This record gives sequence, structure tokens and C-alpha cells, in this order.
Amino acid sequence: MVNEFWKDWKRKTKLEESAIQSLKSAKKIILQNIPKNEIIAIYVKGSFVRREMNKKSDVDTSIILKHSKWLSKLKTLQKRYRKEFKPNLEFTGYSLWELKNNKKSRTGKADRASPSRAVQHLEHYKLIYGQALKKEEFYQGDDTKRLRALVRTFKTLFLPGYKKKEIGFSGIVKQTFWLVENEQKFKGNNPPHHFGKLAKSIKDKNHIIHDTLRFRKKPTKDKKLRSLYIKKLKTYLKGLEKIHN
Repeated sequence: MVNEFWKDWKRKTKLEESAIQSLKSAKKIILQNIPKNEIIAIYVKGSFVRREMNKKSDVDTSIILKHSKWLSKLKTLQKRYRKEFKPNLEFTGYSLWELKNNKKSRTGKADRASPSRAVQHLEHYKLIYGQALKKEEFYQGDDTKRLRALVRTFKTLFLPGYKKKEIGFSGIVKQTFWLVENEQKFKGNNPPHHFGKLAKSIKDKNHIIHDTLRFRKKPTKDKKLRSLYIKKLKTYLKGLEKIHN
């Protein structure tokens, strides 16, 4: 059964119309390259679902598989098809074992979020194929551990990757939204899973979320502005380390 939830959207933008075609192509590619009996569910997530796409947005799919060995196929599909469509496609996902144990298999992409983070966000994903998962059947962890893990990922993966030009500035900006969302959950708040609404919910105008939203809406190639933002992000990360330790 195919859930074309976007049919209920009014006044789709040209970018959204293109994204719908990219998503349909992604689903077809997945079903042609991975045995159907290995696929539990195909979800779409991210800015497309939230209707916050910009010109640099990808169409993000999250495929849930029975066995971890098929995660390597997703890496192959990512390399082969990512840039063949506009907007670009993102093929990622998890195995049932990963979701149940909150551990990442070596056969999957290293830069994926923790499995427990994916489980927590299931309610924000849209199912386009297969059977919907139930959060209570999988490891969900806690807000402190998730924040600690994401801070560590920034320090060991995202920022080093940015320095090596393996991760773009827009990628850092995107991940910072989720870092702020985790901070707010750690503080006992119930933040909206939406870039603009999240920024609006934080009244402190010096908070990094407001710089982040500005660069999300209006990306910059100015090296000085980027450098100042990265410097502020590093200071923010140090502050987060203090509050969760």
C-alpha cells in the first residue's frame, strides 16, 4: 500500500513537485534493489515532510530492514543514485537489530543518527511503503544520553568532516537544529519538530538557533560569517557538555 500523503497538500511549490517525483523514483529504486521480504518499511522524513524545503534540501528516505547485511546496499544506492535526481536523494536506514539494541552495524553508514534518535522521531516520519513501526517495541534511550551522543558526534564527526570539506556548511546548519532540539528535550521542554517553529519557541535572541535559522533561510558563502558561526557553535557545544555532565 502506498501512502501518498502529499496529495492533501494545497498549493505545492515547484520544488515540492520535483521532490515528489524524486521520492517516487527513490521508492522504485529501493524496491528494485532490495528483496521485498527484507523491507519492513520505507519512510520519508526531513524538510520535505515538514514542508520546509529549500534549494539545497534532499529528499530523505529511511528504510527499515530485517537484517543488517542489507544496509550496505543502501550505501551503494546512495553512491549510485544520490545526484541523479533533483532534489537529490538520501538513502539511509536501520535494521531491526539496530533499533532494538541502539547499536549501529558496521554495514551501515557511519554518519547516521543513533538508532534511538530515529525511534524517537518515528512520529514525524511518513510511511510510503510497508508496515509502520511502533516506538514502544524498540529501544528509546533517554534525553541525556541522546544529547551526549549528539555532542560527541559533532566533535568527532561533523566538525572534523566540515574542516576536511567532507560535510558542507549547510549540513552543519541542518544538524545544529537537531542539536538544539535535543537540548530543549533535555531541559524538559517539548520543542516543535520544525525549524522555524523551534527558533520561534526560544526567546533568547543570542541563542545559536536564530543564527542557524538565518543561514538555513539564506545560505552564505562568506568565509568570515561561516567562521564566526562555527566559532559560536563550538562555544555552544562546550556549554552543552557542562550541562549534561
